[in-house]
Amino acid sequence: MKMKKIICSLMISVLCFMTAISGVSAANTYPTANIDTAVQRAINFYKGRTLESPDEVFAAESLGVEVEDQCDISELLNAFKEVNYNEAKLGDLSKTIITLALTKNDPRNFNNYNLVEILENKVKEDGSIEGSNGTNYDIWVLFALETVSSSKVDVVADKLSTQNNIEGSEGAFWYAGPYTSEDVTGWGIEALTIANKEKYQASITSAIKFLESKKQSDGSYGDWGANADTQGAVIEGLLTYDREGVLNGKYDTQDANIFKVLIDFQKEDGSVEIATYPTFEVMYNSLATTDLTRCVGTYKNGSLFLKAQKDYDAMVNPVKEEPKTEPTTPVEPKKDTTPTQTTTPAQTDKKATAVKTGDDTNVVVYVSLSMMSTGLFLVLKKEYERAH
Repeated sequence: MKMKKIICSLMISVLCFMTAISGVSAANTYPTANIDTAVQRAINFYKGRTLESPDEVFAAESLGVEVEDQCDISELLNAFKEVNYNEAKLGDLSKTIITLALTKNDPRNFNNYNLVEILENKVKEDGSIEGSNGTNYDIWVLFALETVSSSKVDVVADKLSTQNNIEGSEGAFWYAGPYTSEDVTGWGIEALTIANKEKYQASITSAIKFLESKKQSDGSYGDWGANADTQGAVIEGLLTYDREGVLNGKYDTQDANIFKVLIDFQKEDGSVEIATYPTFEVMYNSLATTDLTRCVGTYKNGSLFLKAQKDYDAMVNPVKEEPKTEPTTPVEPKKDTTPTQTTTPAQTDKKATAVKTGDDTNVVVYVSLSMMSTGLFLVLKKEYERAH
């Protein structure tokens, strides 16, 4: 009877230990399978679609959809050709540069415009930008400069990193006004992370502190209730800065996950519908859909702007293919008439490739169970010795 009690107690301890370990990783996380489902819905929505704006291009490309091959962008590119880029607004100029890079069109030579040079000439020595009326403009200029790996990135990022610490900013980046904005703050975190995460850590920390102050108990950001635009922009910035933290629940509230708030806005077909003002009729909203999509695309593939940077670099620095040479006719080697020594099994090379078996993800559990098994053996051995 005493032996049974000992065995029962040890088995219960093992089960409790295993339960505790399995529960640690599940706490405060949102199933990534749900996000993967959202990604696939979005891919189905955008693939083969006629894209009418840079934002739709950004959304599709963030998912890994190569829009020049898998979507219709002819009307959008034709619309770009109607623009006088010497007089274009900063936002339009910046988004056009990014769009062209993503679609394998050189922004340095598009419709007789060098868009990169036009944008760089608007950057002043102190990092301020001609025509800017808010940090939202500065951030999109920075995204465009990062796309083309411009020498102006540092001076613009240096200036931007001081703007969310001025009096009244509360740590936020803002629209023209200035009016603090959770959306723009999310963009700012992403832009500065790409520019130099370590260098601009103080500014990023202030921005995250602002976002935390605006986070509601339901996991949404802002004072006006949850919406896909804001939630997508904030999470996108946080993903670029701290992907593991987002996926492990670091930014969640006690009872709500920030990613769940976003995914709940997506419909089965991959779109987002919202109530429109002043009729409040619920209908498809392109901007909300693109913002949500770009966020889940960032989860899947990393920052869109790093992809744009890679696409641009591949375009301006193409890899040269080595010229193919005709194979030569092999010359049969002369036979060696020297007698050879027969190799016995004992003389073979003792080096062998190790074959990895098993799954090492549960090493802690296995080691712990082994220790407990050893303990159980010793207890039983002692009990046997006492009885005999």
